[in-house]
Amino acid sequence: MSIFKEKSVFTRRQFLIGSGMLAATVVITGIFAKLGFDAYAVSDDYIEKRAAGLYNLDEKMAIRKSHENSEILQIYKDFLSPGEVSPVSEKAHHLLHTKYGKEIPAMIEELHAHQHDAA
Repeated sequence: MSIFKEKSVFTRRQFLIGSGMLAATVVITGIFAKLGFDAYAVSDDYIEKRAAGLYNLDEKMAIRKSHENSEILQIYKDFLSPGEVSPVSEKAHHLLHTKYGKEIPAMIEELHAHQHDAA
């Protein structure tokens, strides 16, 4: 009777090949995952050491604050707010604040115009 006869979708060879490919895929994925976790741990360690080094260098500096730096004060006095030291001057605000996205081309044009005016 053909009703009780089991019909196999896969042959034994196909099953073993498929199982082997699945096992190889699992092993390779595990290896890459391990490498990724190791790289992440190494990068965290590097970042911690780098931050500690920067803080250490900062502690050793004689001038640690920009508003106490004589060179920065001179830049404000000579260029950003002529004749006085005013960090809230219009020129300082305009030149020192960051621009993003669509504002950048206009800023570049303005800088080029300023260069031509100064020359």
